[in-house]
Formats: sequence, structure tokens, C-alpha cells
Amino acid sequence: MSWVLGIDTSSIDLGVALFQDNIPVASYSRFVRNSHAEHISQIVKMILSANSVEPQQVQHVAVSTGPGSFTGLRIGIAFAKGFCFGRDALICPVSSLMILAHAGIMHRGKIVAAIDARNDEVFCASFISSDRNLQRTSEDLLCSSDQFRHLAASADIIITDSMGYSRSTVFNFLEGNQGWFPVERFPFQRGFFCASTGASLIQDFSAWKQGTEILPNYLRQSSAQYKAGKMV
Repeated sequence: MSWVLGIDTSSIDLGVALFQDNIPVASYSRFVRNSHAEHISQIVKMILSANSVEPQQVQHVAVSTGPGSFTGLRIGIAFAKGFCFGRDALICPVSSLMILAHAGIMHRGKIVAAIDARNDEVFCASFISSDRNLQRTSEDLLCSSDQFRHLAASADIIITDSMGYSRSTVFNFLEGNQGWFPVERFPFQRGFFCASTGASLIQDFSAWKQGTEILPNYLRQSSAQYKAGKMV
């Protein structure tokens, strides 16, 4: 019996889920902005306790490693490392864009998952969905808004996340596109899909790492670093 805990803190909502072997047991999402640090330990404790699972029974933790919120990713990864510290528990790094693409997994065809990276740039990746399986067709990328428009033009389904940025306009050109699903309007369980990804890889030993090997995949500088660089 293998328990897999999934944690996604890459965006404004906090997602946590628990799988037993490849079977979902519990999933929780908290759609409150900037509350990850306050609630992550409480939510994990609640999910484990509600299912009579002791922390030491969880030997596998899947965690979103980005791209996404710099602060959110640090919180999630730090928690996963702390949770696994001092025992043989392993961590599976999961792309936040892969998790995002799961919002369109019921559809067949090309899926593009995208996150507003600010400064007229977009984090994105493309996948093919077939029979509820995702096959990656590109790496996680940082591209200009013009490059993203070109990529989106060939997609059947486009899943976007504006990261709670109320002035975001980078995805406005998609208005009226029936294949566009902004997660602000169609919320989904990020923690569930993070955990399910880990559960599906439970026998792939290469997918699991020690905590010291896990690093966030930012793909770009933080906004503060970007502004500082422009001032030099």
C-alpha cells in the first residue's frame, strides 16, 4: 500500500490531495489568495487525520515545482521537504503547466496550458490529450505574448491562469474562443491532479527524488529582479 500526498501552491489557490495507490482518497482546494503559508500544514494535517493516516505512512509526496508564483512555489516545496525530512520519503517534482493541462483532459486533441508571467510574457506548454491521458509535446517555455498567440492558434483547448492578476490582458484575445478555459471561471482541483500524477509514476523510480534535489522551476527572474535589471 502506497500513500501519495499531492501539493500545489503554484498559483493563488492552494491544492492538497491524498491518493492510496492509484485511488483518490481526498482532495481539498482553498481559493484564498496569498494564504498558503498560513494554511498548508493545517490542511495536510486535516486530510491525513480524517483518513486515519499517520505522516510517517506517507512515503511519496508530489509537489508542483513551477513555473508560477515565486512565493507560492517556495512555500510548497519547503513544506514538502520538511514533511519528508529525516525519513525515506521521496518527492516527485511536477510541472504546474502539466497540472493545469489536466483541466482539459476530458477533451481530445492539442491542449495548450498557459500562465500569465507578466511583462507581456507567458509561461506555456503544449500537450496531446487522448483517452484521458496527456502526452507532452513541448517543454515548459517562457515566451512573448506574440509567440503565445501563434501557439494558441493551433490548439484545440487552451487552459489559462492569470494568477489572480486583475489587470491581466495577455489572454484577452481568446474571448469568444469556445476552446478557451480560464481557471478563474472554471476552477479545478490542482492538488488532485498533482497527486494523481505522482500516483501514476509510483513505479518509475527515476521520477522520485530526495528533498535536497528538488528546486523550483521559475523559468524567469522575479518581478523585483526584472525591475532592478531594467534600472541598471
